[in-house]
Amino acid sequence: MDVTRRTDYAIRIMLALARAGAGPLSVRDLAERQGVPYAFARSIQRDLVSAGLVVSRRGAQGGILLARPADAITLLDVVEAIQGRVSCAVCVSDPAWCDRMGGCSVHRVWQEVDRLTSEYLGGKSLASLLG
Repeated sequence: MDVTRRTDYAIRIMLALARAGAGPLSVRDLAERQGVPYAFARSIQRDLVSAGLVVSRRGAQGGILLARPADAITLLDVVEAIQGRVSCAVCVSDPAWCDRMGGCSVHRVWQEVDRLTSEYLGGKSLASLLG
């Protein structure tokens, strides 16, 4: 599994929102402070809103804020909102992709890698990373 630049930016944005607390922050300000191109940040915002991780508010005092407490949002939530299901091998996420299914001894290894990766990322809340 590769963590894309888009995912890295999303994590930066989410951590900034977690640090900010209760009030909304403008996407423009977040983008500038986190070194994320504005158009990219807007696109990431849409994905985070769709995933239910952030709430968007319009108006002069608008912006985005976390949809739930920082200790209830994990790195896995953010990664999957941006990249989709975490998987190290195509055969795990799409069994029809491989014609060796059922007879491949390595498939179980990839399944375990995916499980451990998801478990690890799922155990890291935004709050735990604010240190």
